[in-house]
Amino acid sequence: MAWELATFPTELMGEAPVLDGVEVEIVPEGAPVRVTHVLDAVEPRIRPDGRAAFPTEGKAGEGRTNRLEGVTVLSCLDFPAEERPLHEQESVVDLAGPGAELTPFAQATNVVLTFHPRGGLGNEELEAWARRTTLSVAEELARPTLEAEPQEVERFELGPADPSLPAVAALVQLSDLGPLYYQYLYGVPAGEAALPRAVDPAEILDGAVTCGEYHWAALRNPTIVFQRNALVRALFREHGRRLRFAGVVLMRGYEQSAEDKRRAAAAAAEAAAGLGADGAIVTTDAGGNSHTDAMLTVRACEAAGVRTTAIVAEMADPDSTSPGLTDWVPEADSIVSAGNAEELVPAWRPGRVLGGGRLLDGSPAEEAGPIPVRNYLGAANQTGQFTLTATSW
Repeated sequence: MAWELATFPTELMGEAPVLDGVEVEIVPEGAPVRVTHVLDAVEPRIRPDGRAAFPTEGKAGEGRTNRLEGVTVLSCLDFPAEERPLHEQESVVDLAGPGAELTPFAQATNVVLTFHPRGGLGNEELEAWARRTTLSVAEELARPTLEAEPQEVERFELGPADPSLPAVAALVQLSDLGPLYYQYLYGVPAGEAALPRAVDPAEILDGAVTCGEYHWAALRNPTIVFQRNALVRALFREHGRRLRFAGVVLMRGYEQSAEDKRRAAAAAAEAAAGLGADGAIVTTDAGGNSHTDAMLTVRACEAAGVRTTAIVAEMADPDSTSPGLTDWVPEADSIVSAGNAEELVPAWRPGRVLGGGRLLDGSPAEEAGPIPVRNYLGAANQTGQFTLTATSW
C-alpha cells in the first residue's frame, strides 16, 4: 500500500515554537505501519455556521456539525525537555498486526502529524501548541464537507419518554492531575471548570471536551473518545425504548485529598439525583487514584438511591498474583472490565514506523515486542469505547 506526504496551509500551525519540522503523512486503512509517541486522536469536524468545531466559548451540542467519517488525525511528539511526565509511557498505534485489534484506528485513514522540536523548549509550551494545531488540522480536513451532501444524518435529541422507564445518567470522569494530564472543557482544564456538574449530553459528542493528558496510553481518553462516545450514543439510542436518558454529569478525576475525594463524590451523586436518575454508569480516566474517585462516587450514588455500574480497567501482571483493581468498595457490585492493561501483545514487525523510530526506552520501534496493552492508545478505555469482548464457557 502507498501513503503520501501532505502539506497544510501554514496558517493552521499558528505561531510555531522552534521546530526541526512537522511531518504530515496520510496512511490508508490497514497499512503495515506502527505509529509511536501518539498524543491524541481526533475526528475531523467542522460547523457550517462558522462556529468553532472545538469551541472555547459558547455552547456545543446545538445546530449542525459535519464529520468526516473513517478519518482520524493522530498527533505525535516525543517531549524534548528533561522533565518527562510523571507516569509517561510509550503510546503506540498499530495499523496492522495483532495490536490493530485493540483499537479502532486500523479501520480508518490516519493523518499522522509528527512534530520534531528542537532542544531547550518547555514541554507545556510545546504541548499547548501541538494540541491546538491538531484540532485546527482536524477542522481544516473536514472543510470539503461544506460543499457536499451528507451520506447520513444523525440527530441527538431527548424527546418525551414513558415515565415508567428507568432513568439512567452517565457520570463521566475528566482528568485533572496537572500539566500534561488535563482534559479540557471548552478549552479550560477540568479542575477549573466547576466540576462536578450536569451538562447537555450532546455537548460531549460535539467538541466540548478535548484531550491534553498523556498518562497511560491504554487508559487514556483521546478526543475522539468523546466525539464518538459509545456510552452517550447508546443512551441516546435507547432513550424511550429501554430507558430514559437522564443526562450527563462531568466529574473531576484525581482529587488530591481524601476529604476532597469524598466531597466531590457526594456532589456528583447529588447531581445525578438532581437529574432524577434511578441508575448511573460511572466512567474512569487513566488509573491510580482516579479509580478511588470513581469508587467513592459509586458509594455516594448508592447511598443516594442511585444504582450504579462502573467501567474500570484492570492493572494485573499476568505473571503475578496482584489484584486487577486499584481500588474497590463493597457497593461496587456491578463492574464492567475494560480489559487488563498488563497483558502482552505478541511481537510484530511493521513495514514502516511513524512518529519516532525509537520507543521511550530507547529500543527500535520496528523490533519492539511483546508490548503491554497499556502502551496501545485507548486499548483499555474506561468510557465504554470497547473493542474487546467477553467469552464464557
